[in-house]
Amino acid sequence: MCLGPPARRTKTSPVLSLVVVAIVCASMLAGCGGSSLPGPQATVRAFLKGWAAQDWRAMSRLVARPPGDFAALNAAALSDLGATRASYVAGPVSESAGMADAKVTAELGLAGLGPVVLHTRVRLVQRSGHWLVDWSPSTIDPALGAGGHFAVTTLWPARAPILGAGGARLTTQAPMVIVGVEGIYVTSRTALTDALTSDGAPRLAVSQALAAAKLHPKWFEPVFTISKARYLALKPTLYPLPGTVFEAISERAAITPGLQAHLVGTVGPITADELKELGAPYGPSSVVGQTGLEQVYERQLAGSPGAEISVVGADGSTEAAVARIPPKPGRPLETSIDPLVEKAAEAALAKETKSVAFVAVRASTGQVLAVVSDPGSDAFDQALDGAFPPGSTFKTITSTALIDQGLSPSSAASCPATITIDGEVFHNAEGDAPVSDLTQAFAESCNTAFIGLATTHLGTNSLPGAALFYGLGTTPAMGIAAFGGSVPTPTSQSDLAATAIGQGQVLVSPLDMAMVAAAIDAGTVREPRLVAGAPDDRSPGRALPKAVVADLHEMMAEVVASGTAAHVGLPAGTYAKTGTAEFATGNPPQTDAWLIGFNGDIAFAVVVVAGGYGGPTDGPIAARFLDALGDAP
Repeated sequence: MCLGPPARRTKTSPVLSLVVVAIVCASMLAGCGGSSLPGPQATVRAFLKGWAAQDWRAMSRLVARPPGDFAALNAAALSDLGATRASYVAGPVSESAGMADAKVTAELGLAGLGPVVLHTRVRLVQRSGHWLVDWSPSTIDPALGAGGHFAVTTLWPARAPILGAGGARLTTQAPMVIVGVEGIYVTSRTALTDALTSDGAPRLAVSQALAAAKLHPKWFEPVFTISKARYLALKPTLYPLPGTVFEAISERAAITPGLQAHLVGTVGPITADELKELGAPYGPSSVVGQTGLEQVYERQLAGSPGAEISVVGADGSTEAAVARIPPKPGRPLETSIDPLVEKAAEAALAKETKSVAFVAVRASTGQVLAVVSDPGSDAFDQALDGAFPPGSTFKTITSTALIDQGLSPSSAASCPATITIDGEVFHNAEGDAPVSDLTQAFAESCNTAFIGLATTHLGTNSLPGAALFYGLGTTPAMGIAAFGGSVPTPTSQSDLAATAIGQGQVLVSPLDMAMVAAAIDAGTVREPRLVAGAPDDRSPGRALPKAVVADLHEMMAEVVASGTAAHVGLPAGTYAKTGTAEFATGNPPQTDAWLIGFNGDIAFAVVVVAGGYGGPTDGPIAARFLDALGDAP
């Protein structure tokens, strides 16, 4: 408060008194600190506070001449950038002749891209003693003019590779064609489905693409990706189909057709559903993993995109590049797949016309070396995720339980043509050769012998317990979905009999049985290891009893020497067990053909769906595989 001099009465003219009072008060005001009106710094602080809070009304009150679309212009700028947060910091305010300005640093958080720093300048003018912002679009950014806007171009890094054993690349670049559908052009869903599936497209993929195309009729909905050579061969039948659309790309692909079809998988244009699931920073033009490891590890392989931020003028031309966010490369995915072993497996299956699955494992480590599931046009990976009755390959588990109860390869056994348990009659699948001991029963795969031994020596928990020790019944955690098998506790003697020969409710995948063969080979039960760093990659092993290992080696050698896998071309040093697993109904029922085994440090399992008998069907496949490995450099 400014106080005047002490009051006293004098005889002075009224006019002179007023002048004196005015001079004194003015002098005193100056001495008390000058004008009470705020300076430009206060206006800048208030303006930036409102800007950060997107309080357009508060901001406009600080603007000298706010345009009618002031709020819309500011909101659009942040929306065009995809900004989820904003903060603004002003530097020193310079002032001269009723004008002022301050450099402003804006830090924005862009959805899916991270922080970016932009620089601008806030100018002010004095109006009626008040400092106000002299606003124009250039206040948002110096390059922004009337009618202009921000544009953000997403910059994805090169996709990280998927690696196999020893760092070998399992992915490469290749000319490919994406076959898709576009809803507005489809005239017959049935005709289109029949044509695409007959050319190798998975039926499920066609169904899903057509469903998506119905919801988004102007979207390109990919069905499957094929090589350019394959496209040229199919073009005469594919191209004329109403609703089909094609996109030629230089796309990364797996190094073998088998890996491309399932385990490694494919990449392709993002679908509407995938865009919704993945969200920012993915957009309608993104390319993402569609199947296999490419899909499961999409974010790791894709990395984080950067962006180039530019100002586009009213005429659509780029006015200036104002900022750049560098992309962050993805991380390579390391797996145990060995390209030489994978190629040998795919070559061994190349002649098969029926559905077939194959898994190879390094017995000493549990590392998965090869995975093949044919036909590749089937989207389901039956090698890892299939659920099949194992048939007589399960006799390795039953033998383990019997040996644990004190039996040995020389224990007495017989092989009658039939055996009746709880009123149910069981038959042999591959003949009724005379046997005298457990080894011969195993080599000839005699069902009645194993049922007789199991129902005599084993309890209801024996087989589930032995199976669990081998890992059957637990879900693998190796980095991709896989079926861990199911061996329910038998509820009756007849159920125990069926379980003992791998029938009843017993279900396994080829991976499961390859791991059983690997455990017998190495003498140690291990979880399957595929992706480096996955939980099972660090799981310790469990030693099998030495008697079990020695006895099963002896018995599996006899299968190749004189039993159901003899004379099918398996090379020396191979140990095996065949299986013929009934499924479905019929008289006679259909049977899957199984063979599991090992040679050296390589264990394997193969199943041919509806393939008949394991020895003659699967033996030559395993022989071709092992021979190819032996010939490899």
